[in-house]
This record gives sequence, C-alpha cells and structure tokens, in this order.
Amino acid sequence: MWVYEKKLEYPVKIKKPDPKMAKFIVTQYGGPDLMFLYHKG
Repeated sequence: MWVYEKKLEYPVKIKKPDPKMAKFIVTQYGGPDLMFLYHKG
C-alpha cells in the first residue's frame, strides 16, 4: 500500500494569486480532465 503526501521541498509564498494562470498550469500537468477528478465528489 502506498501513501502519497503532496508536499513541496521548500515553502512558496504567493504574492499575487492569478487564477487564470493557475488553471493553465493545472491543465498542462494533468490535462483538461484533471479538474473534473478533483470535483467529482
């Protein structure tokens, strides 16, 4: 059995959030269907 913990190597401070760019980055990592998987339930 595997336990996967999403944790960055070092802390990241976001000074100015940009939802549009965040959505673009997520689609590049997991494809357009990735957000569907997160909101599935």
